[in-house]
Order: sequence, then structure tokens, then C-alpha cells
Amino acid sequence: MINIISSSSKGNAVIYGKQILVDCGVPFALIQPFLADLRLVLLTHEHGDHFNFATIKRLAFEKPTLRFACGEFLKEKMVGIKNLDILKPISWANYVDFSICPVILYHDVPNFGYRIAINCETIFHATDTNHLRGITAPNYDYYCLEHNYDEETINQTIQAKESRGEFAHERGAINSHLSCQQAQSFYFENKKETSQIIRLHETK
Repeated sequence: MINIISSSSKGNAVIYGKQILVDCGVPFALIQPFLADLRLVLLTHEHGDHFNFATIKRLAFEKPTLRFACGEFLKEKMVGIKNLDILKPISWANYVDFSICPVILYHDVPNFGYRIAINCETIFHATDTNHLRGITAPNYDYYCLEHNYDEETINQTIQAKESRGEFAHERGAINSHLSCQQAQSFYFENKKETSQIIRLHETK
């Protein structure tokens, strides 16, 4: 059901049910082995570890029937991609074998998470967000959530780096990414007995 090709600051691409690729921030060669089954590429936001336009163009060229979907905020960056669907938040889009619903996330650029219903199972996908307040996803089968940093240790890391005169990129993480504790809290507030949590976008 879930194939994590890559999920970190170096690149993101996750395939659900063999048919849906969420994020395209990796080289084409990593996605090519799975291209035959893909039907839809869901794009979240413009950052390079999630959005590699060279790969997107190659996917469109190699498989002309492949569809792409994103928010209005990415439309200008998809020039030349013909099979493009512009999705609206809180509105379900039906693709016959599966359905998609975007969720507004809270990053330093406009960003979507996604609700996915495929193969009689439900998935909630969210990465690159400061929080999930005001969002619910009760009784989903899979919660694929960013676990970017640990709240108990990140401040110690920042202080240690800055005391050595080093740049602490972790300060930015606190303002634009989801902590392990936030992800776990969301999961336990929404899960059912058989739910599973999938850790995405962990710090490497």
C-alpha cells in the first residue's frame, strides 16, 4: 500500500496503492521502476525536495496519460504539463479508482496535505507543516506524518551549535515543520484500533 521512495530534506516521493505519487522531489531514475502503475502525481509545494520540475517533465513525457494535480499556487510552475488538475481544499476529487481531498497546511510557502481514499482504505498525508491545529482525520487507516524533530532535544542542539558560533538550521525547523510529539498527538487523537502511523520527513 505504501512505498516510501524517499522522505527527508534530501528528497520526497511516496507512492500509495501503486497508483498515486505524492511529491516529486527526487531524480526520475528513482521513480522510473514504478511508472507503469502510476496514474496520478500529487504535488504539495514548491520546495525543491518536494518539487523537481525536471523529473515532472520527464514523467509527463514518458507516460502521456499520467495526470498531475496541485493547488492553484503551483499552477504557474507547471507550464507545459498538459494533464493538470487544479484542486481546491476541502473538496474531494474523484479519479474512479480513488479519491483525493487537499488539506491546507502551515509552512513557509503555500502547501497542501492530502486525504486519500484508495483500495477501500484511507490515508492522511501531511509533511512540512508547523502544526495540524484545526485539522481532524478520525478513523483513518494510515497516518503518514512528518516527524521532523524531537521537542525535548532540539533546543539543546540549537544552544550547543550557537555557543560554538555555528548556524542552527533547527530554528527554522521549529517554525515550519512538525515535531515527533505533534505527529504522535495527532495520531492518538484520531486513530482507530487498527490504524497505523508512518513516519515521514524525519531528520537525517
